[in-house]
Amino acid sequence: MKEKINFEKQCNEAKMWVSNISAELRHPDKPEWGYKVLTAVLHTIRDRTTIEEVFHLSAQLPVLIRGIYFESYKPTGKPVKMSSEEFLKSIKFKMGANSEIRAPEALRAVLTVLYEKTSSGQMDDIKGLMPKDIQKLWDNLMAAENEIE
Repeated sequence: MKEKINFEKQCNEAKMWVSNISAELRHPDKPEWGYKVLTAVLHTIRDRTTIEEVFHLSAQLPVLIRGIYFESYKPTGKPVKMSSEEFLKSIKFKMGANSEIRAPEALRAVLTVLYEKTSSGQMDDIKGLMPKDIQKLWDNLMAAENEIE
């Protein structure tokens, strides 16, 4: 017998992810910022990642976050080549021109939650597929996160 999907549980899990990201941004009172940042960073990571790794990560995401992750995804031409500067510009663009959140801070917040909520091996696999300058940016942001704790 197929297990019933508990929609309320799925909604609460997605809200928790957004709430955790908002807290990482030091704006727990602004879940809309957490949602915008989550979407922008997930889409940028997704577009710079191989199709195989896109699906590996998606398997570890909550159902509703997985929907956000795949929204408007076109696997043709992936991964998109980007430098670390272009990677951050993509995040900023996807957050919107009026966003008060800086792209590195957005990336750090989402990476922190992804490392907490998924297997670190999965995140390390994705990082390992990135160009060296994005890997360095990733490492620097996560090192800064560890210093904050």
